[in-house]
Amino acid sequence: MLSFFLLAACETSKIPPESSHFRVTASALEGEGTYSETFDYYLSFDASSGEIFIGEDAFARGTVSVCEVVYQSVVVGQDTEGGSVKWQLFGQADIEAAEGDPCVDGDDYWSGTEYFEIVASEDEAIPVGTTYELQTHGSYVGITE
Repeated sequence: MLSFFLLAACETSKIPPESSHFRVTASALEGEGTYSETFDYYLSFDASSGEIFIGEDAFARGTVSVCEVVYQSVVVGQDTEGGSVKWQLFGQADIEAAEGDPCVDGDDYWSGTEYFEIVASEDEAIPVGTTYELQTHGSYVGITE
Protein backbone atom coordinates (compact mmCIF):
# COMPACT_ATOMS: atom_id res chain seq x y z
CA MET A 1 0.00 0.00 0.00
CA LEU A 2 2.82 2.41 0.85
CA SER A 3 4.39 1.86 -2.59
CA PHE A 4 1.12 3.04 -4.22
CA PHE A 5 1.31 6.34 -2.32
CA LEU A 6 4.98 6.77 -3.20
CA LEU A 7 4.23 6.16 -6.89
CA ALA A 8 1.32 8.61 -6.78
CA ALA A 9 3.50 11.25 -5.13
CA CYS A 10 6.15 10.86 -7.86
CA GLU A 11 3.65 11.07 -10.73
CA THR A 12 4.45 13.95 -13.08
CA SER A 13 1.92 16.50 -14.24
CA LYS A 14 0.13 15.92 -17.55
CA ILE A 15 0.20 19.68 -18.17
CA PRO A 16 3.10 20.45 -20.51
CA PRO A 17 5.88 22.64 -19.08
CA GLU A 18 5.76 26.32 -20.05
CA SER A 19 1.97 26.35 -20.40
CA SER A 20 0.25 29.68 -19.72
CA HIS A 21 -1.93 29.46 -16.61
CA PHE A 22 -5.13 31.54 -16.54
CA ARG A 23 -7.82 31.67 -13.85
CA VAL A 24 -11.03 31.98 -15.90
CA THR A 25 -14.58 32.63 -14.73
CA ALA A 26 -17.38 31.47 -17.04
CA SER A 27 -20.71 33.21 -16.38
CA ALA A 28 -24.16 33.13 -17.91
CA LEU A 29 -24.95 36.15 -20.04
CA GLU A 30 -27.05 38.81 -18.33
CA GLY A 31 -30.69 37.73 -18.25
CA GLU A 32 -29.77 34.09 -19.03
CA GLY A 33 -29.42 32.72 -15.49
CA THR A 34 -27.06 32.87 -12.54
CA TYR A 35 -24.40 30.30 -13.50
CA SER A 36 -20.85 31.34 -12.64
CA GLU A 37 -17.86 29.07 -12.08
CA THR A 38 -14.10 29.65 -11.97
CA PHE A 39 -11.60 27.27 -13.57
CA ASP A 40 -7.84 27.08 -13.91
CA TYR A 41 -7.09 26.88 -17.64
CA TYR A 42 -3.60 25.84 -18.72
CA LEU A 43 -2.95 26.80 -22.34
CA SER A 44 -0.20 24.86 -24.07
CA PHE A 45 0.65 25.75 -27.62
CA ASP A 46 3.00 24.66 -30.37
CA ALA A 47 3.16 27.11 -33.26
CA SER A 48 -0.52 27.80 -34.02
CA SER A 49 -1.99 24.70 -32.33
CA GLY A 50 -3.21 24.94 -28.77
CA GLU A 51 -4.54 22.67 -26.07
CA ILE A 52 -6.41 23.71 -22.92
CA PHE A 53 -6.09 21.67 -19.77
CA ILE A 54 -8.48 21.97 -16.83
CA GLY A 55 -6.84 20.32 -13.86
CA GLU A 56 -4.69 17.50 -15.21
CA ASP A 57 -7.01 16.70 -18.10
CA ALA A 58 -6.84 17.95 -21.68
CA PHE A 59 -10.23 19.55 -22.22
CA ALA A 60 -10.15 21.37 -25.54
CA ARG A 61 -7.99 21.85 -28.63
CA GLY A 62 -7.80 24.67 -31.10
CA THR A 63 -5.68 27.36 -32.69
CA VAL A 64 -3.72 30.21 -31.16
CA SER A 65 -2.75 33.43 -32.90
CA VAL A 66 -0.92 36.35 -31.33
CA CYS A 67 -3.90 37.52 -29.28
CA GLU A 68 -6.65 34.97 -29.83
CA VAL A 69 -7.41 31.36 -29.03
CA VAL A 70 -10.28 29.49 -30.74
CA TYR A 71 -11.08 26.04 -29.32
CA GLN A 72 -13.54 23.18 -28.99
CA SER A 73 -13.86 20.30 -26.56
CA VAL A 74 -14.46 16.65 -27.23
CA VAL A 75 -18.07 15.49 -26.90
CA VAL A 76 -18.87 15.06 -23.19
CA GLY A 77 -21.63 12.85 -21.76
CA GLN A 78 -23.63 13.87 -18.73
CA ASP A 79 -26.57 12.32 -16.88
CA THR A 80 -29.57 14.52 -16.10
CA GLU A 81 -32.84 13.77 -14.30
CA GLY A 82 -34.50 13.22 -17.69
CA GLY A 83 -31.80 10.98 -19.19
CA SER A 84 -28.31 11.32 -20.57
CA VAL A 85 -27.17 14.20 -22.78
CA LYS A 86 -24.02 14.78 -24.78
CA TRP A 87 -22.63 18.26 -25.35
CA GLN A 88 -19.65 19.96 -26.94
CA LEU A 89 -18.11 23.28 -25.97
CA PHE A 90 -16.88 25.88 -28.47
CA GLY A 91 -14.95 28.95 -27.38
CA GLN A 92 -13.06 32.03 -28.46
CA ALA A 93 -11.01 34.39 -26.30
CA ASP A 94 -8.67 37.31 -26.62
CA ILE A 95 -5.67 36.60 -24.40
CA GLU A 96 -2.61 38.28 -22.96
CA ALA A 97 0.16 36.08 -21.67
CA ALA A 98 2.53 38.82 -20.53
CA GLU A 99 2.35 42.26 -18.96
CA GLY A 100 1.94 45.04 -21.49
CA ASP A 101 0.44 43.03 -24.37
CA PRO A 102 -2.24 45.22 -26.01
CA CYS A 103 -4.59 42.30 -26.72
CA VAL A 104 -7.34 42.68 -24.10
CA ASP A 105 -9.07 45.89 -23.03
CA GLY A 106 -9.34 46.53 -19.30
CA ASP A 107 -7.82 44.52 -16.47
CA ASP A 108 -8.57 41.03 -17.83
CA TYR A 109 -5.97 38.80 -19.46
CA TRP A 110 -8.62 36.46 -20.86
CA SER A 111 -11.88 37.75 -22.37
CA GLY A 112 -14.20 35.78 -24.58
CA THR A 113 -17.26 33.62 -25.03
CA GLU A 114 -18.03 29.94 -24.84
CA TYR A 115 -21.11 28.04 -25.83
CA PHE A 116 -22.25 24.50 -25.21
CA GLU A 117 -24.25 22.72 -27.89
CA ILE A 118 -26.35 19.65 -27.10
CA VAL A 119 -25.39 17.04 -29.72
CA ALA A 120 -27.41 14.05 -28.37
CA SER A 121 -30.15 13.87 -25.75
CA GLU A 122 -32.47 11.40 -24.09
CA ASP A 123 -33.86 14.26 -21.95
CA GLU A 124 -37.00 15.72 -23.56
CA ALA A 125 -36.44 19.01 -21.72
CA ILE A 126 -33.04 19.46 -23.43
CA PRO A 127 -33.44 18.86 -27.17
CA VAL A 128 -30.56 18.33 -29.59
CA GLY A 129 -29.35 21.68 -30.92
CA THR A 130 -29.96 23.59 -27.68
CA THR A 131 -27.11 26.00 -26.93
CA TYR A 132 -26.00 27.77 -23.76
CA GLU A 133 -23.75 30.82 -24.13
CA LEU A 134 -21.30 32.02 -21.48
CA GLN A 135 -18.94 34.96 -21.20
CA THR A 136 -15.43 34.32 -19.92
CA HIS A 137 -13.05 36.67 -18.11
CA GLY A 138 -9.85 35.86 -16.35
CA SER A 139 -6.46 36.73 -15.01
CA TYR A 140 -3.00 35.54 -15.96
CA VAL A 141 -1.41 33.48 -13.19
CA GLY A 142 1.95 32.57 -14.78
CA ILE A 143 3.90 29.92 -16.65
CA THR A 144 4.01 26.30 -15.48
CA GLU A 145 7.39 24.70 -14.89
